Amino acid sequence: MQEYLANWLIQRYQRAISQKPDDPKAWSKLYTICTQESRSGEFVQFCEETIRHHAGNHHAWTFLQLSAGDDAHSIDLLSFSKEIVRLHADDEHAWHHLDAAYEKCEDDSDFIDFCTEIARQQPNNPSALIRLTQAYKKQGKYTELISTCFQLLTAMPGDAQTWCNLADAYAARCKYDDAIAAYEKAIVLKPNFVVAWNNLGNVYHLQAQYDDAVRAYQKAISIDPGDATPWVWLCLAYAEMGKPLEARAAVEKVEKRLPLVASMLNEELAEKFSTLAASSTSTHLASHETDSRVSVGRSTH
Repeated sequence: MQEYLANWLIQRYQRAISQKPDDPKAWSKLYTICTQESRSGEFVQFCEETIRHHAGNHHAWTFLQLSAGDDAHSIDLLSFSKEIVRLHADDEHAWHHLDAAYEKCEDDSDFIDFCTEIARQQPNNPSALIRLTQAYKKQGKYTELISTCFQLLTAMPGDAQTWCNLADAYAARCKYDDAIAAYEKAIVLKPNFVVAWNNLGNVYHLQAQYDDAVRAYQKAISIDPGDATPWVWLCLAYAEMGKPLEARAAVEKVEKRLPLVASMLNEELAEKFSTLAASSTSTHLASHETDSRVSVGRSTH
């Protein structure tokens, strides 16, 4: 293609995109021409400039990623994504592409530092704070998680997931009363929150409050009978309560979804209830022997 014609077409489609940034045909034709004419570098620059003004432009991000695969015009998508988040920290689309860039590079060592930087600049930025809570939870940094949850709840007091994350952190720190209060807050905000109901049951379980634990597990199951996790914990609670029939009924539900876990539960139940049975038999025999001795003693007088 003659150079002047290529220039004319490129400029034409760039203008079309400027007027209508979400026009897929214009994007596709511009990409094709730039690729055919070995002008990928120019195309990358156009994509970047478009994203700087329209952080959520799906076509610009898609074609930028396609062009980034060209060794001759490769770009640092992670650095560029950070730049866009700094420019548009309130745009969740920008954060989404930052997440993707971190996932692609498989190195999130500075992710917390970057999110903290944004949170300092914008203390109530939910996108940064949500990602910090996820990162702290993943790394088991519960002190930081608790602090960040409170900061996030200042911006989003009605966010059930944040209340649940806060409760998880309290539970991990053995602050069970605080955990229960936070789980209950999450459940008020989101009554069908299966994870919150299940984790609430776990906190009761840890305190040997098995009746309360069972009620929480049963509520989680009533919301989503297909979720195996509450069935597992329900089985364990019944085992601690000395209810073998109920425990084994729960195992049957687990077996359909997690056969390996069900096998492990059956082994544990067999050991636990055989031990209880042996203990009960021993106690009964000892009692019988004592009664016999008492009876014999009485008959000699």
